[in-house]
Amino acid sequence: MLQISSELAAPDRIMLMENEVYRLPQTHREIQVLSGTAWITVDKQDIILQSHEKASLPPSKNFAVISALNNMPLILAVWQDKNQLRT
Repeated sequence: MLQISSELAAPDRIMLMENEVYRLPQTHREIQVLSGTAWITVDKQDIILQSHEKASLPPSKNFAVISALNNMPLILAVWQDKNQLRT
C-alpha cells in the first residue's frame, strides 16, 4: 500500500480521454488512479492500475508514459517529490 510521505507536494490531477497519452515528469513518483484504468510504461515496464489503485514509480532517467484503457476517461492524482520543487 502506498503511504504518502511528507516529502511529497500536494497532488496534481490529470485527466486523459481515449487515445490521449501523457508524459509524466520524472519528478513525479507517486500515482493513484481516481477513475478509469491506467496503462503506465516506464523503463520498458508496463504497469496497469485500476480505479483506486496506487503505485510508487521507480526513480528513472526516463519519463513515464500514461494512457487510458477501456475507452473510458482516466483521472489520476500524481505527487511530486518536494525536494524536486527546489531545483
